[in-house]
Amino acid sequence: MTNLKEKILHVLEMKNYTYADLASHLSISEADLDFAIENNTLEIRTLELISKELRIPLYSFFRENFEGFDFEKEPYYNVNIWSEEEESKNSPDLKALQLEIDALRAEVRKKELMINALESKITKP
Repeated sequence: MTNLKEKILHVLEMKNYTYADLASHLSISEADLDFAIENNTLEIRTLELISKELRIPLYSFFRENFEGFDFEKEPYYNVNIWSEEEESKNSPDLKALQLEIDALRAEVRKKELMINALESKITKP
């Protein structure tokens, strides 16, 4: 199993960055970054900053390997779901989903009425 530092180094190499570049971006020394990774004290916030700098999803660090992982096509999410801008951007989709949910509920109600009618026919002598 590849350790976290090896994964980071692999991505850095693929992205043409150096470990020093990454440490500089994080505003810490390479030694401090090494220490945090080797002692499992790297904060998730720092790992998130690394994923953002490398423009890869955070979950990619938890993959067993990067074979078949296309860094150009893999989705990168940098969305603040709590912002009003994101909410308004997604609201048409939410409205369409709500309409679909309402239609499905109506269909379920219709099926329940049909089932109740059939059950009442069966239970009548």
